[in-house]
Amino acid sequence: MAPPAPDQTEAAEEIPAHELVYTTVVEEFSRLPIDGGRVAFEEQLQGFGYINRHTNVFADVETQTLTEELLGHTVQIRAIPVEYTFDYGDGTVRTTSRAGESAAHFAETNNSINLTDAETPTSHIYSSTGVYPVQVTTRFIGEFQVEDSGWIAIPGSTTAAASPGEADIWRTSQRLVSGACRDAADYGCNGPFTIEPGDRPPAIYQDRYDEDGNWLGR
Repeated sequence: MAPPAPDQTEAAEEIPAHELVYTTVVEEFSRLPIDGGRVAFEEQLQGFGYINRHTNVFADVETQTLTEELLGHTVQIRAIPVEYTFDYGDGTVRTTSRAGESAAHFAETNNSINLTDAETPTSHIYSSTGVYPVQVTTRFIGEFQVEDSGWIAIPGSTTAAASPGEADIWRTSQRLVSGACRDAADYGCNGPFTIEPGDRPPAIYQDRYDEDGNWLGR
């Protein structure tokens, strides 16, 4: 007499959970709502910079763990940022393994640092004035775990775009003057920047100008 056929349900239950969900995890990884973070600048400058100097731009993005229900199992999927493509808005694109960081913390130990000309691995020099849209796309690799499987690598990678930012680039102008200001129209008497028609003040000074570009004197 032939032995009874094995119970197919029991055979399936013997397959480790991570093997059951593996293919689905690989398919789902690129569709997950991974947060691409944001384009960041020095907090004190809010994207302000000068031509022919370094404007520090960096990616504010973190490793994320998402929880998904797949094939009846609770699966944790971790997205790890590993590569960053910076589009500085002037035709320059840089891909690097470094997200960059604020240079401001260096000022705590180095009083000579100039935040409007701080060279970092992700800073950029603009050669013309203007407002430039800056974008960063981050490439993530992944790993997952289910039950007591430990973290298992997910083949391939996926990308997510950061919330964009704006680099507001200006030029400096210096002249020799004597005496106190007599009229707001005189050089240097209407704030740190002369706002021409159609221009807007830098974000760090916007609350100090009226809607016509006149310095409010504070």
